This record gives sequence, structure tokens and C-alpha cells, in this order.
Amino acid sequence: MLSPILTGFMLCFSLNCVVGAQNTYLFRQGMRNEYVYTLAIFCILSDLLLITIGVYGMSLIVNQFYIDVFLLLSAACLFVYGFIRIKNIVGLSYNLNEKVYMQKNLRKSMLTMIAFTLLNPHVYLDTIILIGSASLQYNDNEKLYYILGATFASVIFFYGVAAISKLFSSFSKNIILLKIIDFIMGIILFIIAIMMLKASSFI
Repeated sequence: MLSPILTGFMLCFSLNCVVGAQNTYLFRQGMRNEYVYTLAIFCILSDLLLITIGVYGMSLIVNQFYIDVFLLLSAACLFVYGFIRIKNIVGLSYNLNEKVYMQKNLRKSMLTMIAFTLLNPHVYLDTIILIGSASLQYNDNEKLYYILGATFASVIFFYGVAAISKLFSSFSKNIILLKIIDFIMGIILFIIAIMMLKASSFI
């Protein structure tokens, strides 16, 4: 059963190793010492759920109109989050509002991660379509090992990002550096949103 485990692990790990909104936000939260391991657990459980759906073929057949609506709504949400990141950089003083910028909020952090995870079509492309279709070569028992390997890759990757980001927590008081990261996040969100708009048939 080593082959399906390795295949699942290597495919999932390689797909996760892409700079995106989810990974960047997780790294940002680690630098800020802000619920990074809780967010990593959410990322892992999301991967497990979506991979399982993909492997067992529970994909939904929808027409292009609903796909376009999903893409447009997701793009709009990401534009809003990107705007918020840029607005925080411009609107907050580097010194006077440091406490406001550094305040922690689990609910806000979790909702942001949920949006970055579940409103990103690439998440569904990677987990349900790519990882799911690669499992067609295996029987039911082997698919369990395949899911195990893919899930283990998610554990290694997301906990790895969380642990590495914590190493930079000494910079958590450097507001300028945190704002630079927020600026990069804002640009990434805008790019992903534009890609979603281009992927729809409305544009």
C-alpha cells in the first residue's frame, strides 16, 4: 500500500507548495502569534474534506452559469479583503494606532481564513479535480491509503508553515514589516480575483 500513500502525499504536497492567499495569511498570522495552529488545523481539515469528496467522486455537476456566479462572487469577496489590507496600511499610523493594528480576534481570523480557503476556486481544482482524478487508478481500499498520504502531506505542509512563521515572531512588533506583508497579501488577492474574473464567461 506504499504506492497510493506516496502518490497522495507527493501530489498534495506539491499542490500546496504554491504562494497563495491561504498560505500567505497563515504565515502572516504566525508572525503575529495569532491563532496560527488553530488556523493550520482548519486548513488541514478542509483539505481532508475536499480530498475525500474528490476521491469518492461526489463532485456536483453544475452548468456554466452557476460556475460564473461563483467566480464573480469569490472575486468580489477577494477584492474586498484586498482593499481592506491596503486600507489598513494607508489608514493606520505606524505609531499612534499600533494597538489597533496588533489587536487579536479569533473570530475575525477564522472568518478570513474560511474565505481564503473556500472562496478560492483553485482549492477545488487542486483537491477535488486533480487529487480526486488521480485516485481513479486505485480500488476502494487503496483509496483510503491515498487519502491518508494526501492528508499527511497537508499536516506536514500547514504545520510546517505555522512553525516556520513562528520563528519570525520576533518581528511581530515591527509594524512596518507587517504592513509590507499585508501589502503583498493585498496584491495577491487582487491578482487571484482578476484571474477569477477572466476565468468566467462574463468577461
